[in-house]
Amino acid sequence: MGFFARSLAYWNILDLTEDGLIRSFFSKNDWQEITESFEKEVTLIESDIPDVVTYFFNEVEKITKQENENIVREIENLSPELIEKNNHVELTKEEKDIVDNIRRAIITYTENLKGLELPISESDFDNDFPNMLTKRFLEKRDLKMDVGEIACWASSRRRNEGRLIVLRARIGQKCDFRGTLKNSVNSLEAIIGLRSGGLPIAHRKKIFEDRIDLSVAMRDVLYDFFKSNSHAPGDDLHRTYVLGIQSWGWVHETYGMDCKATNVLRLGRLSQTRLPNTQKSLAILEGFYAIMSDVKATLKAICDHTNNVSLSNSRAHRDRKRKNSAHDKQLGSFGIPSASPKKKNKLQIA
Repeated sequence: MGFFARSLAYWNILDLTEDGLIRSFFSKNDWQEITESFEKEVTLIESDIPDVVTYFFNEVEKITKQENENIVREIENLSPELIEKNNHVELTKEEKDIVDNIRRAIITYTENLKGLELPISESDFDNDFPNMLTKRFLEKRDLKMDVGEIACWASSRRRNEGRLIVLRARIGQKCDFRGTLKNSVNSLEAIIGLRSGGLPIAHRKKIFEDRIDLSVAMRDVLYDFFKSNSHAPGDDLHRTYVLGIQSWGWVHETYGMDCKATNVLRLGRLSQTRLPNTQKSLAILEGFYAIMSDVKATLKAICDHTNNVSLSNSRAHRDRKRKNSAHDKQLGSFGIPSASPKKKNKLQIA
């Protein structure tokens, strides 16, 4: 990867997560307007966290504070009936299911934590901790989740545009987690994730370059959606955004990206949390659960919005406005995405 390709600006992406070089090209007022607009338009929807979640994690905190050699067994005994008794409440069937789901996730997490031996590879850590929790806490009925060394399909389609079909197909941008909306007309890959190294923690250069890879994959998802719905109203298209998750060490971050104007995308951090690295700190998983609950609500809103955009796009056929040269040239108000830089030829020795 060339020097300029290591900057998100090369890929037409404004990085709002750090005070990078790109910020110096804007005045203080303009940059503030950009960031405030992003925080208002691209956000995680705050979901309703039931009281039973608070009751459960309060009990987990009590267990971890005790001098107890077998925390796993104590959490296994943390039944809905025990929560009802300790908090003087009566739980509904749905609340009891929530308790069972969280309890199974924490038991698995604790057992994985207990058997942790350094060093641990990137894929092993991902499957034992972030991916395991994400798959348990997100809604499987609405989201198809794939994990492992996989490619982003939207990125693969973008890379193979204009190539001869007799040539070997290029793979998409690599990701470690991919969530596809089952009820989306466009099978939108609304959330993709990337793990940066195992333990010990990877170098910050690795983390930074992985965030660029994640951002480019998110950009390709937006590009693919804009291209598929190029006749939809521009305002509706530009209100579309997708999510990305990146983790390194015990840190877990959620990002959002939208395309505000032609060839202008914005990347911002929506949340940051830490995973517990000891059995005594298991109660901080409550923060991760809350974020995943917000992500689940946000994904539902993204699905509804993108389906409405697709409906508007289909009405262009009904209204006989299919031939729209302005949209065709701009690829649905997105623009032409930057391609990967070509490798320089090796030096010829005379």
